[in-house]
Amino acid sequence: MTLRLGLFGKGRLGSAIAAEAGPALAWHAGRGETPDAGAGVANVVIDASVAEAVEAHLAWALETGTDLVIGTTGWSMPDLEARVAGRIGVLTASNFSLAVALMARMATVLGRFAALDPARDPYLAEHHHRLKADAPSGTAKTLAAALMAGCPRKTEWTLGAPAAHQLSLGVVRAGAEFGTHTVGLDAPAEVLELTHRARSRVPFAQGALAAAQWLHGRKGVFTMDDLAADLLDPLFVFGDRP
Repeated sequence: MTLRLGLFGKGRLGSAIAAEAGPALAWHAGRGETPDAGAGVANVVIDASVAEAVEAHLAWALETGTDLVIGTTGWSMPDLEARVAGRIGVLTASNFSLAVALMARMATVLGRFAALDPARDPYLAEHHHRLKADAPSGTAKTLAAALMAGCPRKTEWTLGAPAAHQLSLGVVRAGAEFGTHTVGLDAPAEVLELTHRARSRVPFAQGALAAAQWLHGRKGVFTMDDLAADLLDPLFVFGDRP
């Protein structure tokens, strides 16, 4: 069966997803709009709109039995799993890039390495364009959580001078940068950094389509980390050990 997609959001990300989806796009609705009666049937809908619209879009997805990929940030719904209750598939993402999903898993490994020596300090820095609404971004928070999962002595992040248990996080909002994120560790005699730099919104659009394809047919609430575990973890297998 050919996957048919619906799309909420006509902003920068929504437009990029629409262009990448091509003929697979059944309908495309802007802010405050819902698909009209004449819209094509969609197997999966991607929400690339705004945080304030997520609750209404989830209600629509539950009512119509349509799987939903949520790519907005800045929203919170503590009872999401209870609302979904296995009726549809829902995937939430702070960043759709598969390379960023891989980076998050590598960040946890970096955190584990930092945890071996208290002199190794993990940190995170991000740079987005001047119009980016949230600071830090959802991606930065996801990467920070991944770092702290590997380094238990860091239990929260801070934008100010960090305490011993905090992870230092730097934020820049300037210019037209699509998005750059760096996770690193600083030790007395060496520095190790891992950087993702987006050159366009194409990786986010392609990742959104991959997420929709992966989600279809699954029931429950998932994240890009679940997709990464399924698709990317085989990359960490280097053959049989002696």
